[in-house]
Amino acid sequence: MRLMIGLALASSAITSASAAEVPACPTFRWVTLGTAGGPVPTPDRSEPANLLLAGDRAVLVDAGDGAVGQLARIGVGLGQIDAVVISHNHLDHTGGLAAVIGLRWMNQFPGVLTIYGPQGTKAVVDGIVASMAAPAAIGFGLGALPPQPADKVKVVELTDGAEQSIGPFVMKVAANSHFDHAGPHTANAPQSFSIRFAMDTRVIVYTGDTGPSAMLASFAKGATLLVSEVIDLDRIVGAIRQSRKDASPEMLADMERHLATHHLRPEEVGKIAGEAGVSRVVLTHFAIPPGPLAQSEPALRQGIATRFAGTVDLARDLSSFDLGCVR
Repeated sequence: MRLMIGLALASSAITSASAAEVPACPTFRWVTLGTAGGPVPTPDRSEPANLLLAGDRAVLVDAGDGAVGQLARIGVGLGQIDAVVISHNHLDHTGGLAAVIGLRWMNQFPGVLTIYGPQGTKAVVDGIVASMAAPAAIGFGLGALPPQPADKVKVVELTDGAEQSIGPFVMKVAANSHFDHAGPHTANAPQSFSIRFAMDTRVIVYTGDTGPSAMLASFAKGATLLVSEVIDLDRIVGAIRQSRKDASPEMLADMERHLATHHLRPEEVGKIAGEAGVSRVVLTHFAIPPGPLAQSEPALRQGIATRFAGTVDLARDLSSFDLGCVR
């Protein structure tokens, strides 16, 4: 399902001969730029990143390492990106943000890049901007300095339940269970978001990174598309234990507890999708051993099918999912 998305940014889903006969249907499309799960680079999948095309807006949803290159592969330039949404501030989801901010500034694209995310996002962006002090002082050797990087980016930090209009769609965030732990919780504890994007009657819900969550089934109620992370727990734990002979027993125990608690097994994805009554599930953020996705596909599909009988797609990097209008 690879597309030259850049050629389709201005397109509509009108299929009749005359636009006057049928109202235009604004684009509402999700592209999985990177489908890897976790901070271990693989030759098969780029780090977590997505592109949401809504009407004439192009919004990054998470920006893992390599996001800029993936945009280039589908013909989308950084000048078209004017917003980034960060689900949570783990490095596998933010490792490509510096390139988005820095290269957009260096090319002097017009407008300000707005970055939405949970508490802590401003600190991440401030650090990136600070790291650009040297190139900002160098400029382009023309005697006059370009605009300061800080003037080309702004951050909007969100909290659980916040809603935000972005062009033609409304975004709502909900704190999920990715950071849950047994210890005490402070009032300003970090949050990880699941995110709901709604445009007219079309709804995309992105789980982000999360463990099992009763909230998520309610949050995804009636969604047209549920974009969900998934973990092949036994296989990935076995692969990590095999490859990380340097790791201490304590680190491996913590890793296994994190993977089991803060991510979704396929049975849990099926449970959420079934209870929410979603139309379609797209799997991404594959926490699976390195290698062909086909090796994990049967178990993933079988697990989801125990609770959800609808369509399930296993995304690849640069897969595209277009939500057309219902007429």
